[in-house]
Amino acid sequence: MNSCLRSFGVLALSLGCVWSSPAAMGHSPVDFLEVIRVKPAQVIEHGVETKSRYDSVRKESSLEGPAYLSRGVGAMNRAVKSPRAYMNWFAIKNPTQHSKRKVDVLDMVRGGTSKQLQIGNAAFLISPSQLLTSGSPDEVPEGLDIYKAYEIHDGTSVNLQLDVEGSLGNGKVSVGKPIYLCMASEEWHHDETFAVTHPNDCFVVYEIDEQPVVSTFNTIDQFGINELTGSSIRWICVRAAFLRDKSK
Repeated sequence: MNSCLRSFGVLALSLGCVWSSPAAMGHSPVDFLEVIRVKPAQVIEHGVETKSRYDSVRKESSLEGPAYLSRGVGAMNRAVKSPRAYMNWFAIKNPTQHSKRKVDVLDMVRGGTSKQLQIGNAAFLISPSQLLTSGSPDEVPEGLDIYKAYEIHDGTSVNLQLDVEGSLGNGKVSVGKPIYLCMASEEWHHDETFAVTHPNDCFVVYEIDEQPVVSTFNTIDQFGINELTGSSIRWICVRAAFLRDKSK
């Protein structure tokens, strides 16, 4: 299981989780994630230190949430990967101010036609989590890192119809413009250091037609157990990879 969940390993063990030692991690633990707006039963306010490829030094981030939950889905004739990925999104309350930068990424929606994106400040920290049901929670997919979601400026809509499978909102959705670029980030939380396992992998987050949902999710992540009430599916994350980046 990914090391980013070690900090609550003792708690998870008490719930029946089986923990494995780090191993060689396969590429692409998840291709697509739907993003659901949620209201937590317990609002977490916590500080952690993070460092992405665009931070010169590790920086303190003040977090609040979860505001969103993402879960792995199938799309573009690709089935949902097992174990299914779940991630909790925490708003960054004190984002470091960055000048806009141009980065080149290749994602599964835009392909090679438009690779350049312009990004600004980090808005969310995205932490791997596990869904708690009547049995033991699934393991976190190997290679699923902690990510920071950076705002995308002046993104062009792709105007694509995408079939989504294995989600709360099965069916065809309209994919619009890119709004966030999620890049793997190191994290320091209490005495734990969570390294990046796939530094060149990332996700591009796109707007989709909003779909109302009424569902409750019980999750466990590095901050503990929480009950999340979902209200709508807002975005879809698409797997991508960095090609090169330019400063502006």
